Amino acid sequence: MYRIDRNNYYDESKNSTVYTPTILSDFLFKILNKEIDKKSYIFDPCVGKGSLLKPWKKNGWKIVGMDIEKQGFLNTKVKNYLEINFNKDLKNIKPSLVIMNPPFNVDNETIDYIKANKYGNGSARPFLPEVWLDKTIELFGKDIPIVMFTPYGFRLNLKSANGGSKRYKKFKDGKIPKITSIISLPVDVYKEVKFHSEIIIFNVEGINPHYMF
Repeated sequence: MYRIDRNNYYDESKNSTVYTPTILSDFLFKILNKEIDKKSYIFDPCVGKGSLLKPWKKNGWKIVGMDIEKQGFLNTKVKNYLEINFNKDLKNIKPSLVIMNPPFNVDNETIDYIKANKYGNGSARPFLPEVWLDKTIELFGKDIPIVMFTPYGFRLNLKSANGGSKRYKKFKDGKIPKITSIISLPVDVYKEVKFHSEIIIFNVEGINPHYMF
């Protein structure tokens, strides 16, 4: 149960910049690296300070980081992920893996852009991990390996009555990529916030279906 009077997501959105702990980035690399093709690059479209990419870079993978502003990672391409073009911005080359910790909260400017471009089911209050997933599928197709941080609600807060919510229909109709693993995160995994979240891994075979971090 969520207490809206204590944490009103709609009227009192918190800062959406939450950085991934290094120990969690290392954990992801450890379970994933043997299953990811080294011929192409690892791509983080909301790279922040670069935590998710650093283990890959350290171990010899090519990496590409993108963010709407530079937050400390030297290799950052400063671009809005939702506006990029596959041919122009990524030179028509698919990554071996998209790994991302998208923002969970949303500002009015982002809402207007998402609604105008019909991401996130056209919701008045778009769910940003879903928006980032939509963009990733648009750019690279549904079969690309993806690691995505998200609140539990991406999978669990769905409505099935009266034909179901739009995201529920995406799952039912096979428009969401194949989930091959889920990593359960403790509520206090981030120093900045306490929030129920998990990591969903799509299209990566050869790993366990579930991990506890």
